[in-house]
Amino acid sequence: MCIFNLYSLAFLSLFLGQYNTFALQDVTTDLFGAANYGTVAAFGDFNSDKQTDIFVIREQSEVVIFLADSKPPYFKPKLNISKHILPSDAVITSVVPGDYDGDSQMDVLLTAQINSKKETVFIFWGNNQTLDMEGWLRLNKSFTDQPLVMDFNGDMIPDIFGVTNPHSTEVCYLTNRVAVWKNGLSSTVNMRIPHSNAFIDLNKDFTADLFLTTEDSKFETWINKDGNFTKAEVLSEPVAKAVGHSSFVDFDGDGYQDHLLPACLGENCEQSVIYLAKSGSTKWVKVLSDFQQRETVWSFVQGNPSQPLALHLGDYNLDGFPDALVVLRNTSGSNRQAFLLENVPCKNSDCHDVGRMFHIHWDQSDLGAIQNATMATFFDIYEDGILDMLVLSQAEGKKDLIIHALKNNFEADAYFVKVM
Repeated sequence: MCIFNLYSLAFLSLFLGQYNTFALQDVTTDLFGAANYGTVAAFGDFNSDKQTDIFVIREQSEVVIFLADSKPPYFKPKLNISKHILPSDAVITSVVPGDYDGDSQMDVLLTAQINSKKETVFIFWGNNQTLDMEGWLRLNKSFTDQPLVMDFNGDMIPDIFGVTNPHSTEVCYLTNRVAVWKNGLSSTVNMRIPHSNAFIDLNKDFTADLFLTTEDSKFETWINKDGNFTKAEVLSEPVAKAVGHSSFVDFDGDGYQDHLLPACLGENCEQSVIYLAKSGSTKWVKVLSDFQQRETVWSFVQGNPSQPLALHLGDYNLDGFPDALVVLRNTSGSNRQAFLLENVPCKNSDCHDVGRMFHIHWDQSDLGAIQNATMATFFDIYEDGILDMLVLSQAEGKKDLIIHALKNNFEADAYFVKVM
């Protein structure tokens, strides 16, 4: 009888845990105290203490760097690129930390719009675990869209690639803190705005290639051969009213990077879908098309240049398959909410060619408690190898977004040890 009960319990656990969600714990106060507002823009170890710091944009006019600390609040606002340093009419659109001059200190690149849609680039140089607020550099050319930071020439120092004129791609090198501009590609490319270009190894030769999104609803792959980029493949977008940002991930565990693309099939994005294209294939496969929760239909929030439609990927349950976080809206109301999409074995004919699909966790109460969400992403808060979540929401009457931190209380039989 005892053996029967044990086997029954094991079966029920397996059956009920098919789409198991793990408890989330709100740790916002522990992380940020009362400073949990602004737009989380980037992550990076700014002060070289082996802890990940957080870069936050406030009021679209200044950047605050939250440094990781061992005592609560675990992220403290320590450095500030003040609004008084930049031009008074500058609207900050992105932050990209990196070592742009090769001196082994993290610099901070900002993009901003100044009385136009063009993107102006500012670089603040790292200086002994702080920033040089007087010797910053403003690039003498602007970009038609946010540039792509990438190592274009293979010297292990990030460069700045983008479109400076409607049909001209250029790359800017900053090795000696002096902007040196060179032509980027051998032929013209009309980039989509906003783009979702990527610097990623797409042919498994251990060299990063260029993935470009173009105006004519195409995706171009430029293969890196000894530092020269040559156009190799062109993939057409799936038939849709609008598409979001491309993401690359090994979705099915076969060792190749797959192309994930969220899309809107109907007006106002009332019918949504996530497509996947296998490496080297021109066929788009639906890995999520069912957005109905009982009587309620949810859909993607239609993107805009400042908040494009995008998936935020990460393996939240350590099963080896990437999951996603996304913000959906109630099509019959105004509520926007963050949802977890779990990567599970395929259960319908749409995803048969891939063998995996996304399943939406509708009843994740901790995420559902955050109303008017605008963005959600994975972040390993406690650096224990388990991905937690950061969610941004819009509060009525507030100019800045509210930051929410949710700890993933996932327990596993294997643990991550960080060696300092």
